[in-house]
Amino acid sequence: MIYEIRINDVVIGTTNLEGGDPPMGFVFGSVTPTENYEFLSGVVKAELYEQGRDTEIKCESISFEDLTKEMGETCLEVTALIDSYEEYDKYFKHHREAYEKQFS
Repeated sequence: MIYEIRINDVVIGTTNLEGGDPPMGFVFGSVTPTENYEFLSGVVKAELYEQGRDTEIKCESISFEDLTKEMGETCLEVTALIDSYEEYDKYFKHHREAYEKQFS
């Protein structure tokens, strides 16, 4: 699944949110910036959506780490704290299932 990161309804980047920490409610991944992206760092007022859909995934916070300047190439990551267990399970059930599989 591809997710869009939007600020003021403008897509600034996409991500697969390939990582997750279900007990803590976090998802994270590398970001492919769009032409609308400008340097971001720390917690920002952004929204998260499934690509091509207009239903926002409710998040407590979204933060960026942009190491592009230091690395000399695009190196951008996003971390989102999902609003609730129900919201996490609705969109990121695969992360929860992978986590639980470690213990079975």
